[in-house]
Amino acid sequence: MMISPEMYIKSHENDSFEQLIEERDSLVEYVKELEEIVFAGDKSDPAWNILPGPDVQYQVQLEYLSKICMLMCEKFRDEMDRGN
Repeated sequence: MMISPEMYIKSHENDSFEQLIEERDSLVEYVKELEEIVFAGDKSDPAWNILPGPDVQYQVQLEYLSKICMLMCEKFRDEMDRGN
C-alpha cells in the first residue's frame, strides 16, 4: 500500500539533513529500477502483476522525490540562515 505524498513527507519532517540525503538517494535508485520496468515495453514482467502497477509506483515515487527535494531545500536554507 502506498501513502499520499503529503503523508510521506510528514513522516520525514524531523529527519536530519543527512537522513534526507539518504532517503533521496534511496528514492532515486528505486525510480531507476522502476524506469527499467516501465519503459522496457514488456508487460510480462512479474512486477506488472502487483497493484499498484509499476507505472503508478513510478509516478508516486517521483512525487515523493519532489517532496524530499523541496524539504531538503528548506532545511538547507534554514541551516544557511542560522550559519550567517
